[in-house]
Amino acid sequence: MVKRNYWSVANLVNSPLLPPKIVSPIDSAEMAFTPAGEFTMGISESELHQVFILEGSQNPVFWSEVPARKVTLEDYYIDLHPVTNYQYGRFLEETGHRTPLLWGKEGWNEHLQPVVGLGWNDARAYAAWAGKDLPTEAQWEKAARGTDRRWWPWGNDFYPGYCNSAELAINRVTDVTRFHLGLSPYGCYDMSGNVWEMCEGVWIEGHLPMRGGCFLGSATFVRTTVRWSAEDQVNGAHWLGFRCVKNISGE
Repeated sequence: MVKRNYWSVANLVNSPLLPPKIVSPIDSAEMAFTPAGEFTMGISESELHQVFILEGSQNPVFWSEVPARKVTLEDYYIDLHPVTNYQYGRFLEETGHRTPLLWGKEGWNEHLQPVVGLGWNDARAYAAWAGKDLPTEAQWEKAARGTDRRWWPWGNDFYPGYCNSAELAINRVTDVTRFHLGLSPYGCYDMSGNVWEMCEGVWIEGHLPMRGGCFLGSATFVRTTVRWSAEDQVNGAHWLGFRCVKNISGE
């Protein structure tokens, strides 16, 4: 078991005012402040039918996004980017944790590419080492869409050049700093496309949820509310990564 490291946002910023960004002291990740308050999670049935029209079929997976409901969250910070191979490599060196399935494979291990080929327990172990947690679905979704119910992190119109989705036909992960036009309301990268991201929660039939879509998904599958799960939750896939959150309440 990986030892949980501890650090405090209050000690890090040394101020009663929480800044819009901090740098996590253990894994050196930039993190974006997501303020406390209410947001709309999920979509309405009328929005669902709009998704069906955009998709060109009534894919049942989208039903799990219904209903739209109000959710209130406390303040938290979330990683600006998915965890990279460079960051995960530091974790492996310090802990001796098992390596991901694609570790060392050409084309998938550039420093700024998101780490893939790992499952929820691996992601949780990294988060514990970094003094953080995996986001809940609600935390992930608020960071991705803000409070105005947007379909994609940048707004309600899809633009192929704003994220690594199937429309670009890259067919693999890209650097997590690449898509500057696709930022979320809080400045987060890659909350549409590139890699699905592991979250805490429950999807259909008790499966663990993942959010955000990946490079294989078209516009409908990289929306801020789309939900799914991986078949192999232990070893993940070449399109599955994660990012972390720092919860402030209770410090």
